[in-house]
Amino acid sequence: MFHLESFWFRRNESEDARTQLGESVLVWIHSEVADLSNHTSVLRKMVKNIRWLSQKVSCNRIILHSFAHLDESKAESDFAAALINEVADKLQQQGFEIHMVPFGHFFEFDMHVKGPSLAKVFKQF
Repeated sequence: MFHLESFWFRRNESEDARTQLGESVLVWIHSEVADLSNHTSVLRKMVKNIRWLSQKVSCNRIILHSFAHLDESKAESDFAAALINEVADKLQQQGFEIHMVPFGHFFEFDMHVKGPSLAKVFKQF
């Protein structure tokens, strides 16, 4: 998770259109095979940790980004996409502004990560 000053992404370099967001908490999410049997626990812990960091840095905007390159163990894409959608729904119900980088595509992106130590947090469940 990263506390960002700014973030933008676009599908490829030939497109001019960018999705640009200001201050946000960017969450890279990687689903592993083991998550299938721990779905409820993983969902609960993920929402809790994202909410904790967002509140700690006083940022209500959250960007969810699938990032399947963090580990060799990868859950099926249907499970990973559904999990991200569930996280988004739970956080949105709690009043957070949610943005999602479209699942299953490679994007060009640029991010400006803030400097304090809480701007870079790693959690594994």
